[in-house]
Amino acid sequence: MTATTTVQQKRLVQDTKGSVYELREELSRGGQGIVYRTQYPQVLIKGFTKKGEHARLRWHQHIAWLVNQDLGGLKLARPLALLAAPRFGYVMELMDGLVPLQSLLDSFVNAEEAASTDYLRQGGLRRRIRILSQLARTLNQLHTRGMLYGDLSPSNIFVSDDPEHAETWLIDCDNISLEAHSGLTLHTADYGAPEVVRGDALLSSLTDSWSFAVIAYQLLTHNHPFKGELVNDGEPEEEEAALRGERPWVNDTQDDANQCFTNLPLQLIEYSKLPALFSRCFEQGLPCPSERPSMAEWLEALVEIDERIYCCTGCRSTSLLQVDVDSVDDASCFFCDEPADTRLVLFEEFIALPAESQASSDTPGQVIATGRKVWLQAGGEVELKRLLPTFIYDQWPADHIRIEYGEKGLGIHPLPQCKLYIQRGAATKPLERYQGLKESLRRQHAEPYQIHVGELDQSHVIWQFRW
Repeated sequence: MTATTTVQQKRLVQDTKGSVYELREELSRGGQGIVYRTQYPQVLIKGFTKKGEHARLRWHQHIAWLVNQDLGGLKLARPLALLAAPRFGYVMELMDGLVPLQSLLDSFVNAEEAASTDYLRQGGLRRRIRILSQLARTLNQLHTRGMLYGDLSPSNIFVSDDPEHAETWLIDCDNISLEAHSGLTLHTADYGAPEVVRGDALLSSLTDSWSFAVIAYQLLTHNHPFKGELVNDGEPEEEEAALRGERPWVNDTQDDANQCFTNLPLQLIEYSKLPALFSRCFEQGLPCPSERPSMAEWLEALVEIDERIYCCTGCRSTSLLQVDVDSVDDASCFFCDEPADTRLVLFEEFIALPAESQASSDTPGQVIATGRKVWLQAGGEVELKRLLPTFIYDQWPADHIRIEYGEKGLGIHPLPQCKLYIQRGAATKPLERYQGLKESLRRQHAEPYQIHVGELDQSHVIWQFRW
């Protein structure tokens, strides 16, 4: 009798393919429905909760269209199948071990606790940058397919529950649509673009970019970009005006009326392109959405930061090295001022131009610095790869190299897709297999090493480093 009662109490739904799912705990709730976990760790159910027949029919048709779209390779919990009538909903798949990004924002500590302690507990600057990089990559992939995400907020972004990892997925994909799709104005409070909040525009890739910028600023500084002293100390009408775009953002270069003194300073990332991107988005991009940085621009800036982050040996926080730092002797931790790890290895990118490709130079083998710098810390590894133009940024180039820094020294792993040469001084030889450089030989040579990626008589990339 007890067993029968237990079975009857289970909430079961069936999809159009005949598979049966048990609705367990509620995972998230939004304006259009509720997401449930099921008996399968990687399978979720989204139930549509609106009552109107017209709204249900339109939503059902949109999800049926979305099921048939090519969303392969994107980190989206995309609809896989519709629920069978009379239910309104769909089945989606999501990696196990993920939690809403909102839970990370909700765990922000009060002002009395050291920011470095909080950053360390939640994975540091490096984890935040990697979460944002994956999110920017997914949105960029959607935009290049002519689609928008729509209602982007921390509640529908899911990240690894382990602070050592930064896996990032989007769920609740109901609003994914073509740019031309009309009638989309749904947004989450705090994250809607001003023109959407005012009701002046529909959702688009430009409103996605705004929502991303708000989330990025909030994740990096522990504060909403429009909730400074003016808003926090004012009446509720001040916050409403700020979200409509009628108040300056907290770091506005023309108006400091809404400064914020409780968030982490933007100087945490000042040696990067991010401050300028935030300024473009929240100043020039406030009245003119077309001035907002694209997702590809955000992605490039975040990848560049990830290449210049190191872990402090003192407080274990992660900090960003200045772009013009050529020696670790000039660097220190943002949080505790501990000098940077002296074992850091700097890889600098150059482009070698063959003599015949130079328009106005007689110097053979001209080498041009690109300004790109990648740092490798003992115990880590890095993949040196060419950064492609933004319109093909998500393609993986063949000419890349994996380099690890272990207890015994540096290990260079050439990949078979490209021709490599290693050079020190006048000596150059093919790099056809694993090459190790012993730790005991560190700082024994004044001349730098150069890894040539490609044929020496053609235009190619050079990675230069000292050991």
